Amino acid sequence: MIWTRSELIRNPHVHIDEDFTVDNEAFEKNTRINSVREAHISGEGYLEGTDRFYVNLHIEGVMLCPDAITNKEIEVPFQTDTQEFYSFEEGDSNDESVRIVTDEVIDLAPAVTEAIFLEVPLQATEAKPEDYPSGDGWQVISEEDYEKSRKESIDPRLAKLREFKTED
Repeated sequence: MIWTRSELIRNPHVHIDEDFTVDNEAFEKNTRINSVREAHISGEGYLEGTDRFYVNLHIEGVMLCPDAITNKEIEVPFQTDTQEFYSFEEGDSNDESVRIVTDEVIDLAPAVTEAIFLEVPLQATEAKPEDYPSGDGWQVISEEDYEKSRKESIDPRLAKLREFKTED
């Protein structure tokens, strides 16, 4: 997924359909993802004139993330679509959505890695309620259990009102 400007001028329409290996060093500082096991990129790219390259990508794969409850590594499938715009001209550098091409070479790897970063979930879990950690006087419960207990409990500030009865 690397093209030079001269290759794109000779073949201005590019079809992409290949497996992609993500450099897992990119995820070293991120605690929400450990690595990407597999990724597949498909899409189309085309050169407009001789200085602008547009590409539409569909990325899908499996990332390995720590479980939010047990901290075990789990597989999280992902898929995303992204559109990238590359320019060989420095004049387009004012637009943040434009990637300026240096050395006359377009490399899609940084754009794909960024798109995968955007798909990393804030939390992911496969833990069953019996796997939830607990300790002396505390336990982790599911959100559904919390909501149910909250509805069933009475605010202690209003508990005395239950004893109040109206006389007819």
